[in-house]
Amino acid sequence: MSELIAAAPAGCLVQVLGACHSGADALCADLAQALPHCTVLNASPAWLGEHAPDLPLQPLQCWLLCGLDLDCPPLEQARQQREDAALRAQLARAGLVFRVVYGTTPQQRLSQALQALDAVAPCEATARHRPGEASQRLRPMCEQCSDPECERRLFSALNR
Repeated sequence: MSELIAAAPAGCLVQVLGACHSGADALCADLAQALPHCTVLNASPAWLGEHAPDLPLQPLQCWLLCGLDLDCPPLEQARQQREDAALRAQLARAGLVFRVVYGTTPQQRLSQALQALDAVAPCEATARHRPGEASQRLRPMCEQCSDPECERRLFSALNR
């Protein structure tokens, strides 16, 4: 993943949360390698206690919650669901905006995390993970809008 390394703004803090078997540790390691100028913390162990710890808020801060799309042993699934629900509840109580990161491979998760970080602390590494114009949704009533540019995007996307 060394091709993703690029300078990010100093003082960027990334808080990664995730229930057991959610891949939070791996995502932390991948983000720390991709963004060496950011502080990447796995906040899960502290947040899984009774009360969320008091963490200083920084201007360039991003909260990421690992989704539950990775394999989890059947005997651990109930625990995983409880921990995920507890993390979401704590984030909501604290009024924190967060993004859920999904992906069944480390590269997919890293790409989603870098997309989320791009809104908070854009840099060369995060810019490469911005969704392209073709992947952005068209207007909800597109079939009735009669905008020629909209139609070109629609038909261009179909030809790929």
